[in-house]
Amino acid sequence: MYKTLLIIFLLFFAAFSKGVEVKDLYQYKILVNDKTRTSRLAASKDALGKVLLKVSGQNIDMTSNSIRKAKRNIPSYMLKYEYFDGNNDQQFLVVQFEASKVDRLLESEELPIWGNRRPLVALWLATEDEYRRELVTQDSYPQLEQLLTDKASRRGLPIVIPLLDLEDRQLVSVTDVWANFSAPIIKASEKYNSERIVTARLYQDVNNNLWKLDWRFSDESQFSLNELVGDKQQIVGQMIDDVSDKLAIQYAVEALKFNENGLFDITLTGLKNFTNVELAKRQLLSFSVVDSVLLKVVKNNKFHLQLRLSGSPLDLAKALELDSSFVKLFDPLASVKENPKNSYRWVGLN
Repeated sequence: MYKTLLIIFLLFFAAFSKGVEVKDLYQYKILVNDKTRTSRLAASKDALGKVLLKVSGQNIDMTSNSIRKAKRNIPSYMLKYEYFDGNNDQQFLVVQFEASKVDRLLESEELPIWGNRRPLVALWLATEDEYRRELVTQDSYPQLEQLLTDKASRRGLPIVIPLLDLEDRQLVSVTDVWANFSAPIIKASEKYNSERIVTARLYQDVNNNLWKLDWRFSDESQFSLNELVGDKQQIVGQMIDDVSDKLAIQYAVEALKFNENGLFDITLTGLKNFTNVELAKRQLLSFSVVDSVLLKVVKNNKFHLQLRLSGSPLDLAKALELDSSFVKLFDPLASVKENPKNSYRWVGLN
């Protein structure tokens, strides 16, 4: 009976937790010339770099000592590999890496780890081709749609490209997307259960024939317009990279180590009175990873707490991410290093 109730609870919790689950984060498919050991090892080293990018959400310095050592011992990081045949006699190698070792490698570099629950992005892309504007779908522009899907998959970014069915067309026009009229786009995106919305427009400059793409998060006024210029396919892929980079800054967890005594510091804002402080401390203590909470100092309305953990800081960060009482503080326009470390705002119990 207890086990049944636990399963029901976990299913209910998963249904309402933030983000969607991204699978195969620690796996990568890469083109190879042959099945020789030399080619496999070289491709596996390249695949490790791509997996580190996918898991962390950030560009990785592959020349660091830790990563160069990992590449020299690449077989120890691999769980399994398989070969697959592609189109036009292409051959691919699919490498599955050991998650714990990849995480530890990122931790050694003090790089963030972006968990497998990630925000679903609804992507509305309007393109102008020979003065005719149209929204990109699988039917209207299958090659562009496939490029977006493949690139997003390689970055571990869950996206949905609207179907443009009758319901969508009644709510959104190509003009709405082209001009980024947020209200109808947000309304039409509701049925896709997306957490973030991107509007973009792709067109060719009549003066130099270069392609231009500008995009923005339509649900966030704080994000400015992002502009790209160059080859058509290149800038479409770059948009996915840029979207992923910006979201990783917000959602990725700083993989910083605690000290040898299992102590870890976090900063809370939004605590307006003693009652708030006690509620926040009790909520933290409800996490299985937290053994004790000590208020160290209060300065400029920031409460600096010291936690004794029974697990890792990553376990704590995942617990905080799934708890709606805490909101991670971040600056979407700043880099990972410039953003506040381990800082959250208390918003209260629901």
